[in-house]
Amino acid sequence: MDTQSSVKCPRCGEGRLCHWHDLSEEERIIARRLPGTASYSASERESMHCWCRRCWYEETHGLTHDA
Repeated sequence: MDTQSSVKCPRCGEGRLCHWHDLSEEERIIARRLPGTASYSASERESMHCWCRRCWYEETHGLTHDA
């Protein structure tokens, strides 16, 4: 089971947070244009951040999972 899919967006409460590899190519284009590009490197964003496809909130400190 993909644990990220159970994490709701803290901003909108409706969307799910998705890792870079879960985004479509079109969604990645959108994510690359978000304000987070100024604060983090592209490789850091792709490897550690998550996005809500509904409101484009960007989770910057990674997801935490309960055991």
